[in-house]
Amino acid sequence: MLGPRPILHMIDTGGPGGAETVFLDVLSGLDASRWTPTIVLPERDWLWRESERRGFEPLHLPADRSFDAVYLARLVLLATRRRVKLIHTHLLGSAAYGAMAARLLGIPMVSTFHGTVDIESGDRWVHAKLGLIDGRRHRIVFVSDALRTWFETGRTFRRARSGVIHNGIDLGRFRPGSEEALRRDLGVQPGQFLIGAVGNLRVAKAYDVLLRAAADLIRRVPECRFVVVGQGEGTLRDELMALRSELGLTDVVRFEGFREDIERVFRAIDAYVVSSSSEGFSLTTVQAMATRVPVVSTRCGGPEEILADGGGLLVPHSRPEELAAALERLFRSRSLGDDLGSRGLAIARKRFGRDRMAGQYEALYEECIAQAAGADR
Repeated sequence: MLGPRPILHMIDTGGPGGAETVFLDVLSGLDASRWTPTIVLPERDWLWRESERRGFEPLHLPADRSFDAVYLARLVLLATRRRVKLIHTHLLGSAAYGAMAARLLGIPMVSTFHGTVDIESGDRWVHAKLGLIDGRRHRIVFVSDALRTWFETGRTFRRARSGVIHNGIDLGRFRPGSEEALRRDLGVQPGQFLIGAVGNLRVAKAYDVLLRAAADLIRRVPECRFVVVGQGEGTLRDELMALRSELGLTDVVRFEGFREDIERVFRAIDAYVVSSSSEGFSLTTVQAMATRVPVVSTRCGGPEEILADGGGLLVPHSRPEELAAALERLFRSRSLGDDLGSRGLAIARKRFGRDRMAGQYEALYEECIAQAAGADR
């Protein structure tokens, strides 16, 4: 019987974030009797600590510059020693190095793209990196059909070498319940309606739109309160804090920073909101649905696919007044919220479990390894 085959897993960043969470959940969902992971991380950060907590042994391998030949050589040597059969990368930088290593080793690569941020970052080498990734033995995975379409517009990806695998979550961790103690810790009073948002402070999250929606909503529904959970500092955070003060929302919108226990946050809120201008998938939307929380989201990419069969309300992005109106609908009609929550829970359990996602990646690994073996004969 064939023993477990070694897979090299790579990602650009140390987290916390959606891509890093999916990276971990893919690893945790794989069948250990079939696959042996070698995990390469660029930083000893959140992702390193969380990998160790889950029982993995990550390796620290930083790249010092835009092209690091020493890093590539170390990567190839590591993969050779571990007899790696396939490389699985997440995000653009690791995909470029993974593609070079895979070509030198004569093995296949699977590269997962989680959003548009890498391509829109202004990296002058972006087209060269994309060219490296589009190799004969390589497969590109997008986390939503919307992201796949965006990438293929005006680019040279061969559609036959790309596919879509929706992100999955740990349904045992994200489940319905209540967190009254956390509501009290967040300063929520009895009778108040708590609306949550989870995600690091980035421009694409459009938290300025959320703040303007909150200012609009609170004039009609003073019982509403907001909590934003996510890491962030620097100029953008300063601008958001200034806007919150300008709109008179200091006691209405609370920025909590990063929390490890986001499953508790979902169980503490009455509604979940996505205000983004762009989302490759929106993992937090699925986490909210799995916790039976009704969702209001902008039309920003991934959420349209997630909410296609119900579970939430969709509004145009960059329209705070429409975001506010949808949230008001949930406040005015708790039966609507209950219905959306129940439908969302059923969808999350059917379509977005971690085991389902891992099984799809395992099938892709098998296909890539078999095709590579056939090409070598």
